[in-house]
Formats: sequence, structure tokens, C-alpha cells
Amino acid sequence: MAVYKLDFDEFIDDEFELLGIHTTLESYHLAYFINSVFNVQLKRTEVLLEFDFYEFNDHKNQAVWNLISNRGSQEKDSKKVLQESLFLPEEKEIIYLLPEYKKVDYLVKIEQNTCAIENMIENIKTIPQIITTFAIDTSNLKSKNNLIFY
Repeated sequence: MAVYKLDFDEFIDDEFELLGIHTTLESYHLAYFINSVFNVQLKRTEVLLEFDFYEFNDHKNQAVWNLISNRGSQEKDSKKVLQESLFLPEEKEIIYLLPEYKKVDYLVKIEQNTCAIENMIENIKTIPQIITTFAIDTSNLKSKNNLIFY
């Protein structure tokens, strides 16, 4: 009897570029500037509730652009005894989409990229209040599965 194995690594799509951005801009400002610099139309979607998530499907080039905040928040699961208080502060903890890159504020994921990544980095650096931008090597990424959104 033949034994078949299912390798889940075959399902992970490695065909994307990933940029890390460190900035003081809010997500909607950054999306606006990226839209104007690259002539794309990033729009906010509710795919990830804990993180700011913007998406653009480029049907002409068959590319998908995602702008994701690396830092999000979720409510703490506290099983403490409730104090006798009418107003309890909401406790939230900070979570990271890519914990290896805690200093990165935003990630730009581009599937089926047709542009040179070096040119993209230089164009993003022209945006005001961008501190730094760099390409992230996805082959050594431990939390690569966090970047699968659908």
C-alpha cells in the first residue's frame, strides 16, 4: 500500500516582495502617499481586524499590493477577579505581525511585482517623514505564515 504525504510548504506562495517601512506617518497618510507615488489605489479593508490593512488589486499587471501595519493591539485575556468598580480600564496588548521586525512600522507586500525593488525603495524614501525603507528577505522569515491573508 502506497503512503502519501502532504507537504504544507508547497502551498506557501513565495512569489512576493516585502518592504519594511519605519515612519511617523499614520496608515492612511502613508497609503495616500504610496498611491500618489506609485499610481495605485490602496483602499482600507477589514481583512485583519487587529492591524491596519490596505489592498489594491492591479488587474492590468496581475499584481496585488498590501500595506499592513506591523503593530496592532488586541484585548488581553484577563481572568482576574473583577474589582468592585463601575469603570474598568480596557487592557490591550501590543502584537506584531512580524515579531522578528519589531522596529518596522509598516509592511508593503507585493505579489507578482513587475518593478525593480531598488527603484521602489528609492521612491518610497522620497515620501516626507519616511525614516527608512528596506527589503525584507522572505526566505529566512520565521513568521512567513502571518503574511497569508486569504
